[in-house]
Amino acid sequence: MISVTSEELERILATIEEALVLHDEWRENLLRTLVCKLPLDARYMAEDAHQRCAFGCWFYSKANAHFRDQPSFKNIGELHKAMHQSAREVCFKIKAVGIAPEEDYGQFLGSVSRFREELIGLQHKVSYTLQNIDALTGAFSSSKLLPDLRAMQQRLKGGDEMCSLLLMDIDLKEVNKSHGRGIGDKVLRTTIHSIREALGQGDKIYRYGGAEFVICLQGKGTGEAELAKELLLQKVAEALVKATGESESSLHIYYGIVALDPDAYLEELLDRSERSTYTIKM
Repeated sequence: MISVTSEELERILATIEEALVLHDEWRENLLRTLVCKLPLDARYMAEDAHQRCAFGCWFYSKANAHFRDQPSFKNIGELHKAMHQSAREVCFKIKAVGIAPEEDYGQFLGSVSRFREELIGLQHKVSYTLQNIDALTGAFSSSKLLPDLRAMQQRLKGGDEMCSLLLMDIDLKEVNKSHGRGIGDKVLRTTIHSIREALGQGDKIYRYGGAEFVICLQGKGTGEAELAKELLLQKVAEALVKATGESESSLHIYYGIVALDPDAYLEELLDRSERSTYTIKM
């Protein structure tokens, strides 16, 4: 899952759709210039050409610095830069001798295709994520929980993997009563955001219903899940105290851990764990 909010995902999706149009226009304009032997625009040959085009202006803006650290976006950036570099080399050779070697031109066309394919792939990934996450918290929606867990159960039947489920039920009654649902929603968003930030590679969090969440901890037995739970609750406490330090409320989080049994009925398994209470003073 791409680790951003649903609002950010919607903006990214709109930007990608626009970027595809602008990319096609950039490609067509450059090809027309090369084929028709029109004067070469200096922007095609600038060292920072990848930062000057419409997509580059968005991609390299300060507001999107956190996107560029994610693998999907990092790969997009590398392909985009390589495409512009390839275009520069073709343009310089045409300017120098009037023609570009077939090999260089072939590399340029290949880089254009790879960037576009990656952009379309990212578009599909963002669209899929947007359709399957909870808009308020950014967790996966409940509709994905059981299918994903059934798929994991099939993997566990091989006997070489472990998986534990950490169940959390966040009691917002006191916060909602004292400060209103607006603050309650903020507390819930902050709680789940801090958990998502702290999850390991391959771990997923799902909104099971209301303020109840299921965290799938892949590759972890119940002992490791206990350690992960302690870390997650500590991160939640730190985030909530920082975000809502003036609320003067208590937040109760009920949690339990169960091993994902490959042969268990999931609905029964999710109800099986005994819940303990963790209280955060805000």
